[in-house]
Amino acid sequence: MKEGLLDDKICKFTQCLEALLMKMQEADNTCIELSKDISKRDFSVLTFVGKNHDVIMRDIAGYLGIPVSTTTGVIDKLVEKGYLKRYHSKEDRRTIKIGLSKFGQDSFNLLQSTLHHMGGAMLGGLSEKEQGELIHLLERISENLVNYVPTAK
Repeated sequence: MKEGLLDDKICKFTQCLEALLMKMQEADNTCIELSKDISKRDFSVLTFVGKNHDVIMRDIAGYLGIPVSTTTGVIDKLVEKGYLKRYHSKEDRRTIKIGLSKFGQDSFNLLQSTLHHMGGAMLGGLSEKEQGELIHLLERISENLVNYVPTAK
């Protein structure tokens, strides 16, 4: 493929992706606005804990890419606000686990519901074959980015 055509396709692709990401950001912002008292990072933590259930501090730190000591402060605030709870592991009482409180679960469910409806709207205008192809392509794109680290040029 000629370089100019590839550049045009890359531009079109990134424009479409940017528009999609902006719409998904709107969904996040709607949920955060309803909560009023948490940041995007806090909402990311709620989503991580909601999807992975009972986690330990090191799991959350790894997900956020920050030290455990910094993560402790983030979790403390979310516990104070009633979104998360701490408790001892049943397997090892020395291990402290983090889970969603009832309020945190409700917030997580709101986000999941919003994203589910958005996903339905995205797929709604496509045939079943197109839906399968799109999902397959997005999976492949995600795999392509597993080891990609952006660099400034």
